[in-house]
Amino acid sequence: MPGRYTLRQQPSEVATSDGNYAIDGLPVPGLPRKPRYNIAPTQNCLVLRKGDQPRQLKAVALRWGLIPSWAKSDSNRSPLINARCEEVGQKPSFQAAFKRRRCLIPADGFYEWKSERGGSMPYFLQTQEQSIFYMAAIWESWQNESCQSIESFALLTTRANNLLAKWHDRMPVILRRDHIATWLEQDVSQLPADTLLAIFSPFPGKLMSCQPANQIVNNYRSEGPACLEAPAPSSTAQLDLEL
Repeated sequence: MPGRYTLRQQPSEVATSDGNYAIDGLPVPGLPRKPRYNIAPTQNCLVLRKGDQPRQLKAVALRWGLIPSWAKSDSNRSPLINARCEEVGQKPSFQAAFKRRRCLIPADGFYEWKSERGGSMPYFLQTQEQSIFYMAAIWESWQNESCQSIESFALLTTRANNLLAKWHDRMPVILRRDHIATWLEQDVSQLPADTLLAIFSPFPGKLMSCQPANQIVNNYRSEGPACLEAPAPSSTAQLDLEL
């Protein structure tokens, strides 16, 4: 999906294959400065979007759960937290944002859930390097009748890699370094189909690791390192991680 992710490290720059983007605006007012272990939908999150200067990104706080600009209300009952990459350019809720308002969501891990005998068990996935990665996202601005604006975003998802596919069919679009500038700066409507397919291809499972997490992450109020503490072996089925 994902439905939760972590950001325990703070990005200082975004490395790409053709140079780095400097980040302006850190720390963002209103966002927690401490490590975050359980970022959930409807919360304000760190988002990076194009700045005013070349090779610059602006750090801002946006709500997770996209509100289309034409929506009648900002209801949280069914937040649009994810957008399927295969249809993001056609769906009315996402079409304009996909064309004009693309951004990055920094993270250093995310959770997925597997149904097991003891209930729904969370697993934590991260890169083998345990470093920050950047998820592709789109953002939108919505105004109420009093002209107050709410800016929000949705993560793009793609098919699951071979590490995840055994219990879930989707995963976030994790951008490779040489795709970041293309995602942020080029007109995606003019990109060749094979370029978009490459951008949206699943991040390789062999470059990721997976471990059981604590069921306290099921509660969005839970925070801190305890979220990543594995439960006792007796309460968790062994996960087959053969690739």
